[in-house]
Amino acid sequence: MISAARNYFRFLWRCARVAFVGDWRYYAWMGALTIFVLLGLNAYCKQFVNGLITTGMSDEVSWGVYIANFTFLVGVAAAAVMMVIPVYIYDNEELHDLVIFGELLAVAAIIMCLLFVTVDLGRPDRFWHLIPGLGQLNFPASMLSWDVIVLNGYLLLNVWICGYLIYMRYQGKKPSKWFYIPFVFIAIVWAVSIHTVTAFLYVGLGGRPFWNSAIVGPRFLASAFAAGPALIILALQVIRRVTASTSTQEAAVLRAATTVHPASRAATFDDLDLLSCHLPELAALTPDERTKCLEGATVFDVAGGEVLLKQGETDAHAFFVLNGRVVVKREESGRFRITRSVVPGGQFGEVSALNATPRMATAIAEEPTRVLQLPAAALRAMMQNRKVEPVIRSHMSERLMITDHALLTLRAIVQVSMIINVFLLACEVFKEFYSGTAHGISAKYLFVGLDGHHALVPWIWTAIGFNLIAMVILALPVSRSLRYLNIACVLAIVGIWIEKGMGLVIPGFIPTPLGAVVDYLPSLNETLVCLGIWAFGLQLYTIFLRMSVPILQGRMTKANEAQAAESRIQNPGWKNLQPAANRQPS
Repeated sequence: MISAARNYFRFLWRCARVAFVGDWRYYAWMGALTIFVLLGLNAYCKQFVNGLITTGMSDEVSWGVYIANFTFLVGVAAAAVMMVIPVYIYDNEELHDLVIFGELLAVAAIIMCLLFVTVDLGRPDRFWHLIPGLGQLNFPASMLSWDVIVLNGYLLLNVWICGYLIYMRYQGKKPSKWFYIPFVFIAIVWAVSIHTVTAFLYVGLGGRPFWNSAIVGPRFLASAFAAGPALIILALQVIRRVTASTSTQEAAVLRAATTVHPASRAATFDDLDLLSCHLPELAALTPDERTKCLEGATVFDVAGGEVLLKQGETDAHAFFVLNGRVVVKREESGRFRITRSVVPGGQFGEVSALNATPRMATAIAEEPTRVLQLPAAALRAMMQNRKVEPVIRSHMSERLMITDHALLTLRAIVQVSMIINVFLLACEVFKEFYSGTAHGISAKYLFVGLDGHHALVPWIWTAIGFNLIAMVILALPVSRSLRYLNIACVLAIVGIWIEKGMGLVIPGFIPTPLGAVVDYLPSLNETLVCLGIWAFGLQLYTIFLRMSVPILQGRMTKANEAQAAESRIQNPGWKNLQPAANRQPS
């Protein structure tokens, strides 16, 4: 127990250290976000001293841009389930590691939600009343108490799932399904509940006819499943770009390198014994199975910087590292990204060998390395053993690949959700205007103005225009191009933020029950607080990615705790990774 606790705290310490190390882009990004965080904190201090009078809210419009952002971010958090379902229900391998990025985004979004609720409180010192077991939640009568429970519960679920999977990857162990799969399926249901309960906060207010509609819940889910995956698509492309391990010039050198064909010898039982020191499951192989595994198997040594296999080539061999280290890089959008770092006992090239497909990445020896090369038939013979096969299968999924096909899978989700969202909006508009009753006054104020008040009209028509353009682009084949897909995603995010923010929260208060029409616009102080919270959320998400990406790549593991290895993680030297034929003499 003491050893396990020591290992876990060492893991947290290493994650904390890596979060403060990066290149100039990382420092510039975090520095800019820090400026906005400090501006937002200063603005909130003014609000804390002077009260909500510093905002644009009033007795008539008591919810403003704080609750608008809260509503939007709940949808972003719930949308992580749209990556969980393809991976854990439909076994989509391409999204296997990427789902962690979606869940980390959900964690950051929920924390931002809680911050927006906190700054919206007139007496934040009484926030403790919302804590179950300490305060008076008025559960289950109050929908706010339901919202507190589902938001905090969803936060804990995602923290546990992400933390456990990343920690197991750091330790180089296979995660136990009993420790996270049940929580994954609970989180799927919980994700739907957090946005549904948020919708019920509005629907349950019978005195506000603009919100009192059964269609609000489905609208919330449709908009969430459009905006959330759209945000994830943009985030994954940023991750793919900033984690590129080579420049354009260096990528050209690597692209022109040739695969090394060193002198080899036939593999022996001693080589399998050496491999079993790192893969204990191989001890389960019988003598006959060992003999079959060694048919056609060879062992060879390569120097650091040699290319062992190249992306796009066709070969029917898989490789196991006996000594040394191999880095696997995939070319995406003209740049090479590290998808896996292979240590002794690790494998590479097995997927393309088994499926007889072109190599998906390029493998380079980082240092003098000894490799066991197995024909596809020998690898299949090894996998016939029931104890060995799960280990090989689990290692196949341990790669970080952000492919265009994975982004297009998310595009399909945004495409369908956006069409449903626009359809439900049209249904709501028809209901409000066709009946011609007094209950449609709030909708009239929103869409065409009321008694000379038109504050929200430009907002909602901008949102409708953005949503329609995004829907058309997503429906056309042109959205298969990432350039147009990114445009559609940006338009969808902005349009839904306005529609579910300013276009939903504010009109519910106008006109007041006494018939007064009071315009609302956020004050400068209120805007700075919002920017500060958004900047803090982006900082959190950036830190989460900074800690998780090296672990998912295999660059930061328990086996690499030496300072030299850690230095290589932070500042990988290109000189040592160049192919020997292209390396200049020192």
